[in-house]
Amino acid sequence: MKTRTVNGDTKYLFDNVEEFAEYNPSVSLCEDWRHASVDDWIVSDDGQVCQVLYVGILKRPDRKKETTFIRTIIGSFVCGPNVTMTGEMRTNMHTFATDGKSPSVRKKERIKATEKEFLFANYVAKGDDVVDAYMTAFPSKKKSYAASQAKLLLKTDRVKNLIREEVDKHLNEAEITPKYLLEEMRNVIDKSESSDRDKITALTTLMKISGMMDTEKKSESVTLFQGFSKEQLNAIQESKYEKLAEVKADIEEK
Repeated sequence: MKTRTVNGDTKYLFDNVEEFAEYNPSVSLCEDWRHASVDDWIVSDDGQVCQVLYVGILKRPDRKKETTFIRTIIGSFVCGPNVTMTGEMRTNMHTFATDGKSPSVRKKERIKATEKEFLFANYVAKGDDVVDAYMTAFPSKKKSYAASQAKLLLKTDRVKNLIREEVDKHLNEAEITPKYLLEEMRNVIDKSESSDRDKITALTTLMKISGMMDTEKKSESVTLFQGFSKEQLNAIQESKYEKLAEVKADIEEK
């Protein structure tokens, strides 16, 4: 038998039904934990016995169907036919993950991108607003939820890398190469015109986006960059540096 203190009360996890019956001879067990109510004693799928502490409803903006879940001292479990309740008590009984990590932490640490994350990165790189990009890739009608999830994705290496790849495509299409940037920077430095400040600002921004400058803000520039518009690409090719400077302003405002 194991115990856990919850809100000042001691809760018990019995190793098996026999042990539970020894301490609670007159208490009956719920046949299926997926249909249990608060305070019911249930049997886990690996034969342990514990009490239901809470029954709730999972509501996700991107899903129409609501899902019931229960919380025990083992952890939290969705009441679905394909879900099993097994194992030791989790460090955090409020999470649904077996490793005790919250959904946001697991999402942040995941290495492989999902199909919807590929779509999200593609939309962002094309110039879509990050919230709109999320709501398109992940069917969601709640902007506040989309904004928080988009912000979370933009902090992950896998999504930043995807955006990086898409940005590189735009740069290659506009023939913006490291050699081009270095040559233009040299030409700007050699000149003494008053507009050189705008030119340097624009070129520095392009260098950050292209990954040539290894600064702390490089990843931030890549992450927040939302793609070149057709007008900006034309400005790059036509050397309209005042227009290019707007790219930096756009990034800093995000």
